[in-house]
Amino acid sequence: MHFAKIHLYLFTVKITEQKSCTPVPYADKITVKGAGPVKYDVYKIKTPEDLRQCPVFFVDQFNWGGQYRPVTFGRLGFLVKKGFLLEMECQETDPCRTFTEDNDPVYLDSAMEAFFCFTPGEAAPCYLNFEMNANGAMLACYGRNRTERIPFSKTQKEDLFCLAQIREHAWGIRLTLPLTLITAVYPGLVLDTGSIFTCNFYKIKESENRTHFASFTPIPVPEPDFHLPEYFAQAQILS
Repeated sequence: MHFAKIHLYLFTVKITEQKSCTPVPYADKITVKGAGPVKYDVYKIKTPEDLRQCPVFFVDQFNWGGQYRPVTFGRLGFLVKKGFLLEMECQETDPCRTFTEDNDPVYLDSAMEAFFCFTPGEAAPCYLNFEMNANGAMLACYGRNRTERIPFSKTQKEDLFCLAQIREHAWGIRLTLPLTLITAVYPGLVLDTGSIFTCNFYKIKESENRTHFASFTPIPVPEPDFHLPEYFAQAQILS
């Protein structure tokens, strides 16, 4: 993974063996249980600048209450033959940023997160999590549940590129998620116009002082938990 000193993010991990998540046969048209009415269109883009034309999503579901509710939003696009480009911004002054290394528990800092599932038709689907703080530290894993997350290897992260930038009253991240990393977890997966997957985006600070948990989609469970792919939004790649 490459990152510049402009800054980035990550989540809870149990180290397990390296392995891939073999997908079920992928279908262009699927029904995603639990996805509900929340959908997000992911447009093909040719350059990073084209991301400005993609629709904005808002991370504004504070499912478990709390008084501190920073405004967080983002855009996601699909770079043809390369992978996904994600930008997120949080309108937050002086974000907590104590962790500096990859696979640090950045969810204890102020962090923005993106989760993706490319086999949502499975009963217990494999999904990817990318969690970033404003220092450029990132937790990146995959697996089928919250407790058994598998960190990506150095080779898998070779083309994973992330940046973060801090301004006076806001901070943001840019994540390039390469197809090489995705297909390392989902062998044989082909993503193109019409492909459907699921995703969710989060804003979190799990430690004391400004504790908060926000998501893109509603998560109707009693305790904070972002590792619930049944509540991810349905996304589709469009031309």
